Amino acid sequence: MAPRDGKHLTFILADEEYAIPVTDVREIVGPLPVTPVPGTAHHVLGVINLRGKVIPVIDLRVRLGLMAGEIGPRSCVVVCQSSTATLVGALVDSVNEVMSLRPEDAEAAPAAAGAEVAGLAKVKGRVVILLDVAAAVGDIAAAA
Repeated sequence: MAPRDGKHLTFILADEEYAIPVTDVREIVGPLPVTPVPGTAHHVLGVINLRGKVIPVIDLRVRLGLMAGEIGPRSCVVVCQSSTATLVGALVDSVNEVMSLRPEDAEAAPAAAGAEVAGLAKVKGRVVILLDVAAAVGDIAAAA
């Protein structure tokens, strides 16, 4: 999948910068109490109650094969809407900014990258990993 241009929300996971299209983001909330759900995948933290709506929350670090981290003062849940219209929360270490991504800034993901990686972007002298939200949360959205 080729990376999309346009505005992207950037966030940190394990000291690396990631981005997702803002069109996939519904809102950003601080960490809320999570209710564990037995029998879910190892990267599923549980569910939260967001204004009366029950939303599954994943540890995006674990989903991407990184080591689980601690919830810190800058941690937050990025509530994403997958292609199935289901809301899923993704716990991230911190949110950075909304950046504009031009087509010439992005390139396809390396062949060794997982399906969750849509590509890479070179922005302001740094490399940002572009995620495919549908691939990153799709299994949770399908089960919801």
